[in-house]
Amino acid sequence: MERLTPEKHFPVPSSPLPSTLTSKAEYTPFAMQFARFFTILVHVGVSLATLVDLDSSPELGKRFLSQKFESSQEVVPQGLLSLVVSLKSIPRNGSSFSRPEDQTDPQVHASNQSINLSSGKVLGGGSAVNGLVWSRPPKRDWDDFAQLGSPGWDWETLFKSSRKSETVNAPAAPFAREYGYTIEPTSHGHSGPVDASYPPFIPLQYLKFIDAALELGHPLNPDPYAGNNTGVSFSLSSQTPQNTRETSEFAYLDPVLHSENLLVCIHALVTKLDISSAPKGQIKSTGVEVKFPDGSLVSVKIKSHGEVILSAGAIRTPQLLELSGIGNKEILRKLNIPVKLDLPGVGENYKDHPITIMTYKLKPPFLSFDAFAINATLKQEQQELYEKKRLGWLTFAQGVLNFATAQTILNEKELQMADKLLQIKPDGISQEEFDLTKKKIFDGIPQVEYFMFNTFSAGSNKENNTNYVSLAISTHHPLSRGSIHINTTSIDDHPKINPNVLKSEWDTWFLAKATAYGRRFSETVSFKEIIDEEVFPGLDVQTDEQWQQFIKDTINIDVKSWMT
Repeated sequence: MERLTPEKHFPVPSSPLPSTLTSKAEYTPFAMQFARFFTILVHVGVSLATLVDLDSSPELGKRFLSQKFESSQEVVPQGLLSLVVSLKSIPRNGSSFSRPEDQTDPQVHASNQSINLSSGKVLGGGSAVNGLVWSRPPKRDWDDFAQLGSPGWDWETLFKSSRKSETVNAPAAPFAREYGYTIEPTSHGHSGPVDASYPPFIPLQYLKFIDAALELGHPLNPDPYAGNNTGVSFSLSSQTPQNTRETSEFAYLDPVLHSENLLVCIHALVTKLDISSAPKGQIKSTGVEVKFPDGSLVSVKIKSHGEVILSAGAIRTPQLLELSGIGNKEILRKLNIPVKLDLPGVGENYKDHPITIMTYKLKPPFLSFDAFAINATLKQEQQELYEKKRLGWLTFAQGVLNFATAQTILNEKELQMADKLLQIKPDGISQEEFDLTKKKIFDGIPQVEYFMFNTFSAGSNKENNTNYVSLAISTHHPLSRGSIHINTTSIDDHPKINPNVLKSEWDTWFLAKATAYGRRFSETVSFKEIIDEEVFPGLDVQTDEQWQQFIKDTINIDVKSWMT
């Protein structure tokens, strides 16, 4: 039995598991792509770290999980923080494991469409399937976290923690010369568990995108990691010096996989937290209920000095809390769930980054990843180049980001309109957060991100034997707010997800303006060298009304789950 791991931790692409308690079914692409599972990481007092598949070894799992754990920490993870095993180590291939796991309610402000929300349903969570972009926000964003009531979440503290988590590897000299890669050592960590590197390959269209941004007056930013990310820049990639994907599992779990007192269980679906009373009218979690693939339930208990850490992501966290009796009492009582704590904020204030995509046909002979479906020989050559030397196309997932301010993409008349739209606070957002967001908009803090996909990514008119690139547009500080709540008592039922995208008039107006501005990149001299035509939405879309209708009809949610 083997599993794939990056050479960072093992000298060959695969290495035997330290335990025989696994089955091949656990690691098949089908099981890894489509099995719905959570993972529990529990310190249990066994002599060696053990990986237990609760599907193939249910009796062993029940024997371990039915005991009380001393000095234990149960972790209920899903998503980026899952510390588990991933098959996806090739940077370019990550999104192949990302599948629509949830859907939003029909969005009444966006042509009544339901939006797919993809999840990293693999060991390693979102870090195993994301775009590998390793970035930081502007200083103001983190400082605002602290100002809004989260002490310790300011720039100074989080910047220090971010550097502590990373090892940023200097690019090899030939690639630094070819692409102009630079690293400011003081902005990065050099001894942390997570590797970040520049890819050794950047497609020509990404270099043209930089040139186009400079033509339009966007600044070139040599160091977007020190608190000012305004402008266009090369993005570090969460990958190792051997050009394999970095994940939370590879960075944090693999190095301690042989430690004592560590048990990792997969195919373990946590259904709820066990809640009991605590002194001074408080409550505490004393364990979790786990559902096995065969439908049986096991209650996993901890002793009084242990703790449960809930880290189930933005969607599953409110679902688990409400199923456990923590949330708005009116929602819980309608479902006959005993109220353990009336906490109306659970599931509220949900927001996400809206995203739109424009697609362009490349002129021959310029190629994108679409060429793999056209030219089998090219695909095989690139596969062999990666396998033998860890070079070539497959080392690349994303490489250039452009963070733009409102002042960059709006003219004077449009800025006046922006001021008018922001005179009144929308429903759902606090006055303090609205004031801070408005101030960032007019102080020149980046509000929109432009980045590329090296393939046909949107539209319905894809032609055979043709290569495309796509431009994505995502706004960073939407004012619309929504919610995530349960409507049944089963963990197997998806919660009701309603981000209320485009509910705010500002969100609709500004995203439409930002998307319309995106066309200007394709109109530059640099981009015209490689672009044949815009195929989505196409040049029939011209007026403000048409752009607004376009984003209402096609808006998505930026669920890249970038490892940041």
